[in-house]
Amino acid sequence: MSDFNVQEPISVANFIIDYAQKKGKSVSNLQLQKIMYFIQGAFLNEYNKELVSSSFSRWQYGPVLKEIYAIFRDNGSLPIEKLAITANIKNGVLELGEPQKTTSESLGNESVFKYLQEVTSKLLQISPWELVELSHSQDVWYEHKDEILKHMAPDYKNEEIKKACKDNSELWQKQ
Repeated sequence: MSDFNVQEPISVANFIIDYAQKKGKSVSNLQLQKIMYFIQGAFLNEYNKELVSSSFSRWQYGPVLKEIYAIFRDNGSLPIEKLAITANIKNGVLELGEPQKTTSESLGNESVFKYLQEVTSKLLQISPWELVELSHSQDVWYEHKDEILKHMAPDYKNEEIKKACKDNSELWQKQ
């Protein structure tokens, strides 16, 4: 079992966007949300530990990290072109910083970082709407469909994500 540091959602989102750009691919907010969800499922199944330190909400088009959606929503359905920067207020002054991005150093484990790259690479090859369909086919989304439409569905629990994504492991496992 490999040990690693759990990551902030924005660090993982920036990693995915940067990784996609380096591979000559683009990623929309919709696609980013689903990739982050399936990465969380992959990590829960591979390491029995979450990668992202946040809860996924059940939304109409599948799992969403609200804070990541809010950061990138102005892109609409267009590809995200820029990483999110950090902003802090220190002594009443707004300070802008460099984008946080998941790295082998922030994870504290090179082999886990390579796994993240492999999973991300495979998920980037799947269309956003196919990822939506896959998340909708999972019982953990479908069983809450009526509540989702009323915006009253509970957030996903990691145990649910792990179980639901176990059936989708062909998306990221080595062939």
